[in-house]
Amino acid sequence: MRSPENGQAWGHPVNRVPRADDPERTLAYSGALRRYRAISIGLAFSDVVCIVVALTIAYRIRYSARPMPAQELAVVVVAPLLWVGVFRAFNLYAPQHLSPHEEFRRVIGATSLGIVLLVMASYWSKSSFARTWVGLTWCLVLVFELAARRVWEWHEERLKGEGRLAFQTLIVGTAIEAARLAEILETPASGFTPKGYVGACGPSVRADRLPFLGGIEDLRRLVREHAVDCLFVATSSISAEDMSRVAQVARQEGVEVRVSANLPQTLASRLTLQKVGGAIALALRPVRLSGTQVAMKRAFDLVVALALLIVSLPVAVAVAVAIRITSGGPVLFHQERVTKGGRVFRMHKFRTMRTNVESPVDTTTPFFKLGADPRVTRVGRLIRRLSLDELPQLWNVLSGEMSVVGPRPLPVDQVSANLELLSPRQEVSAGLTGWWQINGRSAVTAEEAVRLDLFYIENWSLSLDLYILLKTFGAVVSQKGAT
Repeated sequence: MRSPENGQAWGHPVNRVPRADDPERTLAYSGALRRYRAISIGLAFSDVVCIVVALTIAYRIRYSARPMPAQELAVVVVAPLLWVGVFRAFNLYAPQHLSPHEEFRRVIGATSLGIVLLVMASYWSKSSFARTWVGLTWCLVLVFELAARRVWEWHEERLKGEGRLAFQTLIVGTAIEAARLAEILETPASGFTPKGYVGACGPSVRADRLPFLGGIEDLRRLVREHAVDCLFVATSSISAEDMSRVAQVARQEGVEVRVSANLPQTLASRLTLQKVGGAIALALRPVRLSGTQVAMKRAFDLVVALALLIVSLPVAVAVAVAIRITSGGPVLFHQERVTKGGRVFRMHKFRTMRTNVESPVDTTTPFFKLGADPRVTRVGRLIRRLSLDELPQLWNVLSGEMSVVGPRPLPVDQVSANLELLSPRQEVSAGLTGWWQINGRSAVTAEEAVRLDLFYIENWSLSLDLYILLKTFGAVVSQKGAT
């Protein structure tokens, strides 16, 4: 079977790159691993700074200008060692193995455990680690840690976009899954640079994206020859014996291994490894909100909605005045939308469009949004760009019609015209913000929006809600995907 790109059949190596003993090639191919090690050291340093600064500021807030006694000073000195140890135990110095949400969840856990251990250390040292100092330190260090990690995340994204943090990768397997992997890994921000396929025992497809470099028996030689950092395994085209070979070569050559799983997008917190006879299986924890979780989510909604209402009250008043002065008609816009279980409710927004103007598009189209809607007023355009039109929906949250986080509620006519596509979104309450809002806001297609909403439903957790809420503030400030 021949590739239209290189005219060669599977089983015949083509387009070999220079060997790893070329100094320039070796330097380029080992750059990602070196940069990840440098990032790990930088993360540890920033963690040390975060805890020391948090302890110092919290102490000054609690005790004003009182000099720090020797016992408390000893806690501050010991804290960095303990802090780095805890964060290392949570595997927080291997960013290449963590998704942003998983890192967020682990940072909260590591910070909380670190504070508990500091309290225990202060007790053993007979220092007066007062409750106010403990509480302030926890709040401050958590804010500092999340902010610092976001800066590092931005740095990693920039390096990936420039191709400087990409693992030189061999795809093990030549089945359809391998071709799909090649397409995914070739995207600039994936963090991988696929060099070619390595044949296994499974079926073959056309090598129309990458060259075929050799068979599984040549794997160790190929890793050295192409200065590879990572082996990405397409599980549908590899046997248990071949997988053992991959693990052995990876161990001997010190390279990363990734194994694809034919699962919908799933958070790592839902996955566990389970031994079934002589095989290893992935156990997928089902997501179904228990009574306790429903109560926790509702409490979260009430606290966040009340806090946002209080903080945003002056802004809301200013928006209402601006709408009233610049355009005739009501300040608020009301529309029937659909929430959990297909229930219809009346959603509130600040009005951003002129009244009595016909829609120029079919309003039954899912997630329709005009890039330059002629109905939007000049002030309305600014209000939308800053997402201030959504503020009245906080009242919908307080009344229990919506949640702070969840799939965005769609108009009744859209849902009625597209029941098969949109009804799965109604398993949970509609939200003020959601997963697809932080992944492009209005810049995603209807199909992508549905897929992202289903990801949220499949992976719900309280930490995911908090992560989405914090990321929403960043998306609003950067106006990413806003119209």
